[in-house]
Amino acid sequence: MTAELEAPTTFTQPLMGAFVPTGFWSDLAAFKELEGTVGGEFDIGHWYTSWSHDYDPIPVNDLLQHGRIPLVSWQSQVPSVADIAAGLHDDYVRQWARQAAQAPGVLYVRPFPEMNGDWAPWYGDPENLKLAWRRLVTLFREEGASNVKWVFSPNVTDEPRTEVNRMENYYPGTEYVDVLALDGYNWGSTRPYIGWQSFDQVFAGGYERITALGPQPVWIPEVASTEHGGDKAAWITDMLSSTTFDRLEAIVWFNEDKETDWRIESSHASAEAFRQWFEWREWQEAPGGAAAAPQLAGAPVTR
Repeated sequence: MTAELEAPTTFTQPLMGAFVPTGFWSDLAAFKELEGTVGGEFDIGHWYTSWSHDYDPIPVNDLLQHGRIPLVSWQSQVPSVADIAAGLHDDYVRQWARQAAQAPGVLYVRPFPEMNGDWAPWYGDPENLKLAWRRLVTLFREEGASNVKWVFSPNVTDEPRTEVNRMENYYPGTEYVDVLALDGYNWGSTRPYIGWQSFDQVFAGGYERITALGPQPVWIPEVASTEHGGDKAAWITDMLSSTTFDRLEAIVWFNEDKETDWRIESSHASAEAFRQWFEWREWQEAPGGAAAAPQLAGAPVTR
């Protein structure tokens, strides 16, 4: 193990998921290849789709049939949130909802992710975004898509950090949100003005704010660390052993070489940190396994 797991408390271990850039549109091959690298099965499969595409049952059904939880980020590069709020795309939304209602299980949908970040096309119009969000949920309910759960997922920091752009201003209300969520990354020396931050440091401020919005569980649908500026393997071990965020229900790794190499397999040590955690989890989940589990010092005690 590159770094030891720390300070145990009674804690519910979050579900673990991953995004793979090839997606799930035809099969789970890339996802399963990553699972082979880490030596365990992810609980959640995450992918992205846009409003230029109809609902696609293949990734949803494949993940559910393989015992995984599907999480899709639904991004509206076009149309605008104002047009969605005005009902100009209700037919498309209703069609999407009717098809989603036929899924053989629960589907988590994350509309307008990172809406408080100025890189997102749907950024900067909190009033219309809230109206658009409520309209989506209402139309889905009218179409009987009660199996769809809604994930509100701002960036962990407001960019720009202005009063009007606060994540709280985009929140559509507790009755329209099933999961509160945050995206955050350890940029290390790739962004010197941010620098190397631990998992807890990345999310502490955002977690305090997001949990003040409602009582829902918290997910992290996007997280990863660079190799530059510190020890990525140790960072991963700290993330997987953190017990700081008591409402944290799921962590989903962003496994792509993009702004930097975020991938689990960016180094042998990084992949090994995940592999040893999955080995530890397998022992924990086996009948009577906790007593015989590999000794990872300070591993969190699950309840």
